[in-house]
Amino acid sequence: MHELIRDITLCILFAWMLGLLAHFSRQPLILAYLIAGFCIGPFGAGWVKSEESISVISELGLIFMLFMIGLEIDLKKIVRAGKVILLAAGGQLLGGCLLGVLFFVGIGPSLGGGHFDAVYLCVACALSSTVIIVKVLYEKRELDTLPGRITLGVLVLQDIFAILFLAVQPSLANLQASVILLSIGRVAVLVAAALL
Repeated sequence: MHELIRDITLCILFAWMLGLLAHFSRQPLILAYLIAGFCIGPFGAGWVKSEESISVISELGLIFMLFMIGLEIDLKKIVRAGKVILLAAGGQLLGGCLLGVLFFVGIGPSLGGGHFDAVYLCVACALSSTVIIVKVLYEKRELDTLPGRITLGVLVLQDIFAILFLAVQPSLANLQASVILLSIGRVAVLVAAALL
């Protein structure tokens, strides 16, 4: 327990110091936090090397950041831009996946016969990091602008797609309609619960 508290203190202090440096040099805070984590982590100075501490700190950081961002988001405004978001997200996901399949099949990873390397790679390339993008939008105070709301909506739909893909992924070799419908149902319940 003492080690965890020490590690949390170290992380906060180091992130704060590099955050100040980034602020005065007009650099993104997210970059400062990434560098801080690398510097004191097991591959840097090694001040924080307990896997348990790293896991707890990363989960706490993610929870606090998403909670703070959640306080700033107006879901009604995002829902109002629904058609634009659906078109943008659908086009981006479909286009990204198709280009990914063509690219990765072209350079070598197999597709078919039980091997879905190209599918995994193209899905990974079609998705964006919600946390990083939302953090940057939050810092620039663009979360409540129309482009910010559209971006956020696209990111949410990407996350839903990722959940669906992860649910279907174990049975990709033998896809059945019941598995897909069950996955869609679970995601729908999760989204409905989040909107309540």
